[in-house]
Amino acid sequence: MPARSDTIFALATPPGRSAIAVIRISGPTSHAAAQTFGAEAPSAGRFRVALLLDPGGQPLDEVLLLAMSGPLSSTGEDVLEIHCHGSTAVVAAILDMLAKCDGFRPAEAGEFTHRMFDHDKIDLLGVEGLADLIDADTDLQRRQAWQQMSGALRGPATNWRASLIELAAHLETLIDFADEDLPDNIAAGLQARAATLRGAMRAALDDGRFGERVRSGVTVALIGAVNAGKSTLMNHLAGRDVAIVSDTAGTTRDVVSVTIDLDGIAVTLLDTAGIRDTDDSIEAEGVRRARMAAQQCDAALILVDGTLPGWYAGISPLTSLVDGDALVIVTKADLGITDAADAGKDIYLHLGLAGPNAEASGAAVLDALRQLVIPANRAEQASMITRLRHRHAIEAAHAALEAAFGHDLGKAPELAAEDLRHAADSLGRMIGVIDVEDLLDSIFSSFCIGK
Repeated sequence: MPARSDTIFALATPPGRSAIAVIRISGPTSHAAAQTFGAEAPSAGRFRVALLLDPGGQPLDEVLLLAMSGPLSSTGEDVLEIHCHGSTAVVAAILDMLAKCDGFRPAEAGEFTHRMFDHDKIDLLGVEGLADLIDADTDLQRRQAWQQMSGALRGPATNWRASLIELAAHLETLIDFADEDLPDNIAAGLQARAATLRGAMRAALDDGRFGERVRSGVTVALIGAVNAGKSTLMNHLAGRDVAIVSDTAGTTRDVVSVTIDLDGIAVTLLDTAGIRDTDDSIEAEGVRRARMAAQQCDAALILVDGTLPGWYAGISPLTSLVDGDALVIVTKADLGITDAADAGKDIYLHLGLAGPNAEASGAAVLDALRQLVIPANRAEQASMITRLRHRHAIEAAHAALEAAFGHDLGKAPELAAEDLRHAADSLGRMIGVIDVEDLLDSIFSSFCIGK
């Protein structure tokens, strides 16, 4: 990312026609931008209605100007916002004039937030929370992102790191006495503090990966033979016609997807081609993609047609395709299940969407789907861990802490202290107090230009 001593600008609202568009300007000469349009910036913290003029002195637009002065602004720098009418022509003209101002340049993706970070307005975990908030599709995602921005992980992790550093310092004071027996009360005290710390980290890790599922969503593939009712179930769960339903076998050729909100978790359902051998090259490609979806999904709904003789024997070949968790559903139960004497028939969910109990049958599938995708051991409070890198960092710190107290503290305190420093460094990288720049650039690249 370029040096951040110049003045940057960007459209902060989505492009396209709208009632209002907001153009953000941040940097040492941002307030002077108003003069480019023949206007004057308001005093800091105030709005002003202003008429902007184009290069020929003709009216361009009547706008609202908002000025903020650093370090009290959102970026920590002087900021000017231009609230103009959301005309494509108006926005383009303003951006074009700003680009011609000396020392001004268009902002890169996430650069406004990067300047917030540079001026200690936000930390690394807050940046990640902000990215998640912008991407939130469900209310649970929104709440989790806000909690991350507010320090749900930062607070505990900072305390853990401070405790690790303090433990390491205590051990380092023992190095000069390594040839002497360590008093039992000192060793016991250090062990007790370490055990408490390990317990706190383990509790955070044992959340069923719920926070990661909330943030990233869950992919559920519908797998089955042709005409097993996959598309019918897909449409029922989505509440609208997403996939084509036909009595003709092999109607679904490609993977059709739709996302539903299941108790705050974004569940992407994949309707796939029926699994069978075929000489049709197009259908064969669909079957290949169905098999791939079965392998890559987080969970699967295995559908078998209960009206077909021998349906029970078709379950095992289908479940063998799935790497994740799976739920077997016997479809067309409203038409009568054949082979009723088959062992195990009662352990599968029966589904009938054409009979009088269709609503209850569909609700039963939703309840089963909840059990499939929502961890049974989810934490009662919000999960602190929302990304895989958080989990890896805490796991590494936990392992290093265990290794530290596997040493004889009286004879090798320096080894234990070194392990504790590794544990503290793992948490430091996660929080963002060390080795942060490359990770920041990766996060900011996913931001919109005006953020």
